Amino acid sequence: MDREQRRLVWILTIICAVAGGVLALLNGVTEPKIAKQTEETVKHALHEVLPAATRFQEDSSMLEEARIGGEEITDFFLGYDQNETPIGMVMIVESRGYSSTIKLLVGISAEGLVSGVKVLSQSETPGLGNKIVEDSFLLQPALQDASIRQELAVTKDGGEVQAVTGATVSSRAVVRGINKALSAARPLLANL
Repeated sequence: MDREQRRLVWILTIICAVAGGVLALLNGVTEPKIAKQTEETVKHALHEVLPAATRFQEDSSMLEEARIGGEEITDFFLGYDQNETPIGMVMIVESRGYSSTIKLLVGISAEGLVSGVKVLSQSETPGLGNKIVEDSFLLQPALQDASIRQELAVTKDGGEVQAVTGATVSSRAVVRGINKALSAARPLLANL
């Protein structure tokens, strides 16, 4: 390697080191802000899926019980009313969609009924699969009337859930996530 090539290698090395340092610095500055924003989003969404609750508490022991059937459930919250009585539970469930992992918040009342479903994050196909976040899909009667006594399925699979047109895989992923939460809630409701 001649002198000119070594000089170019050193210049590129310095540029890469400076760029890496700037990226690390920016990550250090933005990471806490992103974590706080994510926490606020989850906090707000908890009230959306279990609206009767006035307070939520993370419960790691119930999370461990809920995860016995698999690792898809990543967080578990108990919801309490103003008298500090448990009135339901909320689980964060991850389910594989067509092109991404879909992160759902599923609220289940103490009676074993779905009290709400919210998609926290997804990267499904724009214009098709990403319609799973819309109220027209999430607020349909088949999802709103679901309970721990049933197994949901999209209409193509013999169920009552109307899949998003052109996004059956994404719709199935949401249904799978809700079913996972309902299945985990069955034995846990006795502990409320």
